[in-house]
Formats: sequence, C-alpha cells, structure tokens
Amino acid sequence: MSDETLLHIIYLQSRMVLSKKRYSDWGKIQDEFGDYKTSLGPWPVAEVLDFLRAEYPSDRPFTTVQIQNFLLSDDETINA
Repeated sequence: MSDETLLHIIYLQSRMVLSKKRYSDWGKIQDEFGDYKTSLGPWPVAEVLDFLRAEYPSDRPFTTVQIQNFLLSDDETINA
C-alpha cells in the first residue's frame, strides 16, 4: 500500500474542509461533521490541486502554499 498522502475535500453548510484523515466511507465523514453536504476523495494532492484550480480559477479556497504547509503539519484538517 502506498504512503502517498490522500486528501478529502469536504463541503459543509458552513465551510469547506480538507482532511488527511482516512475514512472508510462518506458516512463516516458525515458522522464527524454535523453540517455535512458532500465530499470528494480521497484524492492524491496533485489531483486536489488540479480540481481546485479548475473549479475556483480566480478565488481558490486554499492556496498551494496553505496545502503544502498543511501536509507538513500534524493537523488532520484545514478549514477554508
């Protein structure tokens, strides 16, 4: 099994979250976040960056630097 970091993009009623946490399915994410709407992933970091560039060309919820710093941190989630 690969040690590559995979990220979930989690859409909530109140915000967007990136998570490094491993979930067995989307229902586990829904259990963790009371205002859950939907989620994408888990995706490799490059795929998340590509998605954010395509979906948010002028106003990204997370910058590349924020994501890089997040990956180096011990935090499991980052909020937009």
